[in-house]
Amino acid sequence: MAKRMNNTEERKTQILDVAEDLFIKHGYYGVNVDDVAKGAEVVRGTVLHYFGTKENLYKCVLDRKAQTNAELLVTLMENGEQSIPDILRTFVYFCQKMFKDSKDDTDRCFEDESLRYQYDSIRIATYYRLLGPFEKLIERGNEEGVLRIVNPRARSAAILFSVFGLTGESISTIEVTAELYELLERMLGINLRNK
Repeated sequence: MAKRMNNTEERKTQILDVAEDLFIKHGYYGVNVDDVAKGAEVVRGTVLHYFGTKENLYKCVLDRKAQTNAELLVTLMENGEQSIPDILRTFVYFCQKMFKDSKDDTDRCFEDESLRYQYDSIRIATYYRLLGPFEKLIERGNEEGVLRIVNPRARSAAILFSVFGLTGESISTIEVTAELYELLERMLGINLRNK
């Protein structure tokens, strides 16, 4: 038997870890609150106490993943050691892995449009989290003479909104990657594919 856990945050994290694993393996409709409770070695009431409903639990799993991904991207954009082109190449890779692959996992998890809207609302929150750091990255590129963008805020918004739209589409990862490079190269006036 698992030892009793008194820390609320540890317990919530444990439940979220189990739920994420189960949702990825079995899809949203293939998992119920009892499955999560059993995997986390708690009673059903504990899961419901922290998350209310299975739908809210799922939203919390998605939100946690999105926050982690956003923080990784912010760290990347604020990296003063890497060149602007290298940061942008890594950005393409991260977007392809974190957003496109995550969408593919999410699509396997459910067929209900209302759940897709939850995913999209979390992606919009991520967009707003990344907007300022991306703007600063463009400003840095302007200062270093790598970029010549007149309005970094507007260009950041256009790029990020396009990235989230593109990575939300049901097209292959190869197509997404090619389009991301095309998008960044055209909108920033920089060559990223040829070093």
